[in-house]
Amino acid sequence: MEHTFKQMKLSDGERIWLTEILKQNFSKIDLKSFKVRLWKNLPKDFDPEKIDNRLVRDNRLTLIGLWHLDPSNALFSYVSRTIEIIQDLIVKNPGISRIKAHEIASLVGITQKDTEIALMLIYDLGGFFSSASSLDTNSGYGFNEAGFRQNGSAYDAFLKFENLEQSMEQFFVRQAPFSNFNNRKSRLVKFPFTPQSSGKQTPFSETWNDIRNDFDISKRTFGRKIYFVTEQYKREVIFRDVEQAYLLAKSGFYKPAVILAGSVIEELLRLYLESKNVKPSKNTFEEYVKTCESKGLLKSGISRLSDSVRHFRNLVHLEKEKSQKYAIFKATANGAVSSIFTIANDFDR
Repeated sequence: MEHTFKQMKLSDGERIWLTEILKQNFSKIDLKSFKVRLWKNLPKDFDPEKIDNRLVRDNRLTLIGLWHLDPSNALFSYVSRTIEIIQDLIVKNPGISRIKAHEIASLVGITQKDTEIALMLIYDLGGFFSSASSLDTNSGYGFNEAGFRQNGSAYDAFLKFENLEQSMEQFFVRQAPFSNFNNRKSRLVKFPFTPQSSGKQTPFSETWNDIRNDFDISKRTFGRKIYFVTEQYKREVIFRDVEQAYLLAKSGFYKPAVILAGSVIEELLRLYLESKNVKPSKNTFEEYVKTCESKGLLKSGISRLSDSVRHFRNLVHLEKEKSQKYAIFKATANGAVSSIFTIANDFDR
């Protein structure tokens, strides 16, 4: 039976857009000028934000996207050989924790640039690596090194690897596109009442449109920012909690909005540190913030912003809400939700 990822149908606009990205050969593009240059050739209703995220990420192709445009591209061979080489290295050295592109390049027999792109495409598939880093350059995509998980499943994806098409199929089936998450219209936020609204319930399918209007960030963009959250279920939970925190704040439930927003930020910081192989001295929100700041992983201003959310969350404990002076108001709740996106924007690879 043919793999389902091969059965995808590209629209005329998607094929035009992705073909132009292919021509860039994994060099970074200026999205604004890219749009302007292509606009006359694209359908009037074309929106690049709606392209399935299994085809393209961060304005460059995934293996699935590459296959639909150029199935005989040499990168497929490079990726397969890279995985097989790493698989062999794991067998010889079960304690290995990181892979460097320049070391793999000589073993595979390809250039370092092609190896960096191969590592990035392997990372896309999920399960193989838990962290990756790139050189400080705006010229192109690729990872100069990648790291494994620190638990018992660290090497599972490599050891179980049989062939690349099978891994691509597993990724395709497992990684539902963000647009599909948005279309789950049956998932409603059921509040008993809405203090400052008409009581109308908002479907989750519409919530990210509102978030985009209020905070200038789409669900797709936010998903790219939290690239280090690789488990699909965990990503869904985070998307759900962000939506609910936003809806709570908009509906006048300021206290639970702050609590939920603080929880989202805390979990994102924990996973971000884990992806960087940085272990804080204690598993607390405060320690996550301090560690990010001391390691230079987040700008100090952003760290203080997340720290303030921790104080907001502490403030909402029942014993501290002694008077109107300590009550949570609209500005605080909106600020807590906004902090999620401000901090996410500072996560780097």
